[in-house]
Amino acid sequence: MISVRRPSPLRIEEYRAERIGQTPTCVPTGELPGGFHHDSFTRVVGSGPESFQRARLGLVEWVAHRGSGVEVFPTSAPLEPGSTVAILTRQLGLWVLAACRIESVIEEPIRFGFVYATLPDHPECGYESFVVEVEGDDVAFRIEAVSRPAVPLVGLGAPVTRLLQRRATDGYLTALATWVQDRSRGG
Repeated sequence: MISVRRPSPLRIEEYRAERIGQTPTCVPTGELPGGFHHDSFTRVVGSGPESFQRARLGLVEWVAHRGSGVEVFPTSAPLEPGSTVAILTRQLGLWVLAACRIESVIEEPIRFGFVYATLPDHPECGYESFVVEVEGDDVAFRIEAVSRPAVPLVGLGAPVTRLLQRRATDGYLTALATWVQDRSRGG
Protein backbone atom coordinates (compact mmCIF):
# COMPACT_ATOMS: atom_id res chain seq x y z
CA MET A 1 0.00 0.00 0.00
CA ILE A 2 1.46 3.34 -1.06
CA SER A 3 -0.05 6.50 0.40
CA VAL A 4 0.68 10.17 0.99
CA ARG A 5 -0.32 9.89 4.66
CA ARG A 6 1.25 7.75 7.30
CA PRO A 7 -1.13 4.90 8.15
CA SER A 8 -2.37 4.78 11.74
CA PRO A 9 -1.19 2.00 14.08
CA LEU A 10 -4.67 0.47 13.81
CA ARG A 11 -4.52 0.47 9.99
CA ILE A 12 -1.04 -1.07 10.06
CA GLU A 13 -2.24 -3.91 12.28
CA GLU A 14 -5.38 -4.42 10.16
CA TYR A 15 -3.21 -4.55 7.04
CA ARG A 16 -0.89 -7.13 8.61
CA ALA A 17 -3.79 -9.22 9.96
CA GLU A 18 -5.46 -9.26 6.51
CA ARG A 19 -2.34 -10.92 5.11
CA ILE A 20 -1.75 -13.57 7.77
CA GLY A 21 -3.50 -16.32 5.79
CA GLN A 22 -2.37 -15.21 2.34
CA THR A 23 0.14 -17.06 0.21
CA PRO A 24 3.48 -15.36 -0.50
CA THR A 25 3.85 -14.00 -4.03
CA CYS A 26 7.16 -15.83 -4.48
CA VAL A 27 8.97 -18.33 -2.27
CA PRO A 28 12.55 -19.60 -2.32
CA THR A 29 12.91 -22.81 -4.31
CA GLY A 30 16.67 -23.01 -4.63
CA GLU A 31 16.58 -21.74 -8.23
CA LEU A 32 16.36 -18.16 -9.43
CA PRO A 33 12.93 -17.58 -10.99
CA GLY A 34 12.93 -16.19 -14.54
CA GLY A 35 12.49 -12.43 -14.88
CA PHE A 36 13.72 -11.71 -11.34
CA HIS A 37 16.74 -9.69 -10.26
CA HIS A 38 19.20 -11.33 -7.89
CA ASP A 39 21.27 -9.09 -5.66
CA SER A 40 23.82 -10.13 -3.07
CA PHE A 41 25.56 -7.82 -0.61
CA THR A 42 28.02 -8.61 2.20
CA ARG A 43 29.67 -6.51 4.88
CA VAL A 44 31.96 -7.49 7.73
CA VAL A 45 30.26 -6.30 10.93
CA GLY A 46 32.79 -7.44 13.51
CA SER A 47 35.12 -10.22 14.53
CA GLY A 48 35.08 -12.99 17.08
CA PRO A 49 32.37 -14.94 18.90
CA GLU A 50 31.03 -11.94 20.82
CA SER A 51 30.42 -10.02 17.59
CA PHE A 52 28.61 -13.03 16.15
CA GLN A 53 26.33 -13.19 19.19
CA ARG A 54 25.66 -9.43 18.98
CA ALA A 55 24.93 -9.66 15.24
CA ARG A 56 22.60 -12.60 15.87
CA LEU A 57 20.77 -10.64 18.57
CA GLY A 58 20.59 -7.66 16.21
CA LEU A 59 18.73 -9.74 13.63
CA VAL A 60 16.36 -11.10 16.29
CA GLU A 61 15.59 -7.53 17.39
CA TRP A 62 15.20 -6.25 13.78
CA VAL A 63 18.10 -3.80 14.28
CA ALA A 64 19.08 -3.82 10.59
CA HIS A 65 15.56 -2.82 9.55
CA ARG A 66 14.82 -0.32 12.29
CA GLY A 67 18.28 1.23 12.11
CA SER A 68 17.81 1.91 8.41
CA GLY A 69 14.44 3.63 8.89
CA VAL A 70 12.15 0.65 8.24
CA GLU A 71 9.55 0.15 10.95
CA VAL A 72 8.56 -3.44 11.72
CA PHE A 73 5.16 -4.45 13.12
CA PRO A 74 4.47 -5.95 15.53
CA THR A 75 7.41 -4.30 17.26
CA SER A 76 8.33 -7.57 18.96
CA ALA A 77 7.80 -9.70 15.83
CA PRO A 78 9.23 -13.15 16.47
CA LEU A 79 11.70 -14.68 14.05
CA GLU A 80 9.87 -17.92 13.39
CA PRO A 81 8.58 -19.54 10.22
CA GLY A 82 5.02 -18.50 9.47
CA SER A 83 5.21 -15.12 11.24
CA THR A 84 3.73 -12.26 9.25
CA VAL A 85 5.28 -8.82 9.64
CA ALA A 86 4.25 -5.45 8.29
CA ILE A 87 6.98 -3.07 7.26
CA LEU A 88 6.55 0.67 6.91
CA THR A 89 8.98 3.01 5.22
CA ARG A 90 8.97 6.40 3.60
CA GLN A 91 10.22 6.60 0.03
CA LEU A 92 10.24 9.70 -2.16
CA GLY A 93 7.81 11.43 0.17
CA LEU A 94 5.32 8.54 0.14
CA TRP A 95 4.53 6.00 2.85
CA VAL A 96 4.98 2.39 1.76
CA LEU A 97 3.26 -0.28 3.85
CA ALA A 98 3.94 -3.88 2.89
CA ALA A 99 3.85 -7.32 4.47
CA CYS A 100 6.22 -10.29 4.43
CA ARG A 101 6.08 -13.83 5.78
CA ILE A 102 9.08 -15.43 7.44
CA GLU A 103 9.70 -18.57 5.42
CA SER A 104 12.66 -20.01 7.28
CA VAL A 105 15.09 -19.38 10.09
CA ILE A 106 18.71 -20.51 9.89
CA GLU A 107 20.10 -21.41 13.29
CA GLU A 108 23.54 -23.02 13.19
CA PRO A 109 26.58 -22.67 15.47
CA ILE A 110 28.32 -20.16 13.17
CA ARG A 111 25.41 -19.03 10.96
CA PHE A 112 22.12 -17.35 11.84
CA GLY A 113 19.43 -15.57 9.90
CA PHE A 114 16.07 -15.69 8.22
CA VAL A 115 14.33 -15.51 4.87
CA TYR A 116 11.12 -13.64 4.29
CA ALA A 117 8.86 -13.55 1.25
CA THR A 118 6.59 -10.80 -0.01
CA LEU A 119 2.85 -11.04 0.46
CA PRO A 120 0.11 -9.68 -1.84
CA ASP A 121 0.05 -5.89 -2.23
CA HIS A 122 3.81 -5.59 -1.62
CA PRO A 123 5.37 -3.27 -4.26
CA GLU A 124 7.86 -6.05 -5.07
CA CYS A 125 7.42 -9.75 -5.67
CA GLY A 126 10.21 -11.87 -4.22
CA TYR A 127 12.11 -12.86 -1.11
CA GLU A 128 15.10 -11.71 0.88
CA SER A 129 17.53 -13.38 3.25
CA PHE A 130 19.40 -11.76 6.13
CA VAL A 131 22.23 -13.95 7.44
CA VAL A 132 25.19 -13.39 9.75
CA GLU A 133 27.98 -15.93 9.72
CA VAL A 134 31.48 -16.49 10.98
CA GLU A 135 34.08 -16.44 8.21
CA GLY A 136 37.50 -17.07 9.74
CA ASP A 137 37.87 -14.38 12.41
CA ASP A 138 35.28 -12.10 10.81
CA VAL A 139 31.52 -11.92 11.20
CA ALA A 140 29.86 -11.18 7.88
CA PHE A 141 26.33 -9.94 7.29
CA ARG A 142 24.98 -11.15 3.95
CA ILE A 143 21.77 -10.02 2.29
CA GLU A 144 20.41 -11.80 -0.77
CA ALA A 145 17.38 -10.42 -2.58
CA VAL A 146 15.37 -11.95 -5.40
CA SER A 147 12.74 -9.58 -6.74
CA ARG A 148 10.80 -8.03 -9.56
CA PRO A 149 8.23 -5.21 -9.57
CA ALA A 150 4.76 -6.31 -8.47
CA VAL A 151 2.85 -3.12 -9.22
CA PRO A 152 2.92 -1.01 -12.40
CA LEU A 153 4.20 2.13 -10.65
CA VAL A 154 7.26 0.24 -9.40
CA GLY A 155 7.83 -1.27 -12.85
CA LEU A 156 7.63 2.13 -14.56
CA GLY A 157 10.15 3.59 -12.15
CA ALA A 158 12.45 0.56 -12.23
CA PRO A 159 15.77 2.47 -12.33
CA VAL A 160 14.69 4.60 -9.37
CA THR A 161 13.15 1.71 -7.42
CA ARG A 162 16.29 -0.42 -7.94
CA LEU A 163 18.32 2.49 -6.56
CA LEU A 164 15.96 2.73 -3.56
CA GLN A 165 16.35 -1.02 -2.97
CA ARG A 166 20.14 -0.71 -3.01
CA ARG A 167 19.95 2.25 -0.63
CA ALA A 168 17.72 0.26 1.75
CA THR A 169 20.09 -2.71 1.64
CA ASP A 170 23.06 -0.47 2.36
CA GLY A 171 21.05 0.94 5.26
CA TYR A 172 20.47 -2.57 6.65
CA LEU A 173 24.17 -3.43 6.38
CA THR A 174 25.30 -0.16 7.96
CA ALA A 175 22.72 -0.30 10.76
CA LEU A 176 23.72 -3.78 11.90
CA ALA A 177 27.45 -3.08 11.57
CA THR A 178 27.13 0.12 13.61
CA TRP A 179 25.03 -1.60 16.27
CA VAL A 180 27.45 -4.53 16.62
CA GLN A 181 30.47 -2.21 16.79
CA ASP A 182 28.79 0.18 19.27
CA ARG A 183 27.82 -2.74 21.51
CA SER A 184 31.37 -4.11 21.39
CA ARG A 185 32.60 -0.71 22.67
CA GLY A 186 30.03 -0.80 25.46
CA GLY A 187 27.54 1.52 23.72
